[in-house]
Amino acid sequence: MYIIVCLTIVTLLSYFLSDYIKKYSINTYIVVSTLSLMAIIHAILILNGNSIEYVVGLKQLMRAIDSGAMGGAVFILVMYMGVFDMKKAYQRKLRVIRAELSIIGCIITFPHNVHYLFSFIMNSGSIVKARDFTVWTNLMMFAAAIIAIIIMIPLFITSFRYFRKKISAKAWKNLQEYAYIFYAMIFIQVMMVYLGRPSSLVRNLNLLFYFLIFSSYTVLKIKMVCEKRRLKIEKMATNKY
Repeated sequence: MYIIVCLTIVTLLSYFLSDYIKKYSINTYIVVSTLSLMAIIHAILILNGNSIEYVVGLKQLMRAIDSGAMGGAVFILVMYMGVFDMKKAYQRKLRVIRAELSIIGCIITFPHNVHYLFSFIMNSGSIVKARDFTVWTNLMMFAAAIIAIIIMIPLFITSFRYFRKKISAKAWKNLQEYAYIFYAMIFIQVMMVYLGRPSSLVRNLNLLFYFLIFSSYTVLKIKMVCEKRRLKIEKMATNKY
């Protein structure tokens, strides 16, 4: 399961390189963009039927980026940062680079979007002609991906401090609310990918993993919202008297 490996690597790197990422964010973006560009070239070569030979480790990295596992891992970490308990030091260490990780997630996801968008277009004829369940999973996956990309672009741009300062705090906060729709689209997209595949132990484990990840986040987020609302009501009641 690539996603578990990627999530482990992303979490460890984010934690131990937190100070560097915060201080040298531009350098980090350049490195990630270089990897992203390599993955795009990789995707183009694959789509044209070319066989590629890589040094040990690089092939696995390109596959992790191209499949979307690496980008998905970054977004899962960013997503869970929103429900972190800020009283714990290790969670605060990750939370301070949430904006930077959001930008990294968008950059590293771009090759995956390019590959599968063109792959869908190239195979759209056979997909539409299909008469089984896969036609619906493919169409839902494509629709969810397009919506996710449309939402991701403004979120990506306004994650940079320069552009964030150009809009009001209220407008920025309202825009961030669309992140929940973005997460939902990622969930739908991933589930459709695996539901469209033949049943197997690996497929079913992936389905279970993503279901647990997104359902757990939803429960934690609802719990946090309810707790904030409760504290707000208590504060209002205290001030009233």
